[in-house]
Amino acid sequence: MTHQTLKLAGMSCAGCADSIERIIKSIPGVIRCQVNFGMEQVDVDYDPKRTDLNTIQAKVRDAGFQATPITEINLESRPEKELLTKLSIAIVISIILFIGSLPMMTGLSLSFIPHWLHAPLLQLILATPVQFWCGQSFYKNAWKAFKNRAATMDTLVVLGTSAAYFYSLFLTFGSDFIEKQGFNSHVYYEASAIVITLILLGRFLEKRARKETAAAIKQLMGLQAKTARVIREEQTLDIPIEEVKVGDIILVRPGEKIPVDGIII
Repeated sequence: MTHQTLKLAGMSCAGCADSIERIIKSIPGVIRCQVNFGMEQVDVDYDPKRTDLNTIQAKVRDAGFQATPITEINLESRPEKELLTKLSIAIVISIILFIGSLPMMTGLSLSFIPHWLHAPLLQLILATPVQFWCGQSFYKNAWKAFKNRAATMDTLVVLGTSAAYFYSLFLTFGSDFIEKQGFNSHVYYEASAIVITLILLGRFLEKRARKETAAAIKQLMGLQAKTARVIREEQTLDIPIEEVKVGDIILVRPGEKIPVDGIII
């Protein structure tokens, strides 16, 4: 049996993790598979006579994700710069759209807000890059989920924001028809843009939290004892922690002894 830990890329929610785990488990020869969404990793045990690492990576890649052996990862090659850039642009545009929509949302005549800020065509131009560039990852991940006959948080985001965007798009060029039917022709571009912005903000904060947590865990692991002082055959020895075995007596502090009985303390 071969054990392999892979770093995953492309996950956006627990549903993605479940999909990857289900796909890998379906590969003949895979004995065990466990996906850790928080660490973005998967531990796989497989029979090298029936499958191999390339097959597992290919299956994950076909599902729209990436799996890379930990040893091949360059941690410095995964900056958050692209996400931060999209988030910054989305925030600026969402603020403009929100301000321009205040008169419509409140029903008040706010003279300090230029009327042209709520022009449907201008809002369309502003909202489009947020919808399809800043929110590009939502559409990609929703399509991955659809191909795997699953629904994730990205599916909900795409359905909700697309409904607001395309409804507003219809009203932008068909307001006369709507008004003839007795309905208001208010557009809701700010709704789709703000939803995408808030979720991007959440993902950015989540990535930062993961990064800081991983660094903290790494520091804690560095504090782990490398050696242990044990008594063997009436002799006091300093040995690597990995060589402690059942029957050894560990010296914790002067005058105190702990026998190792099945569990290393």
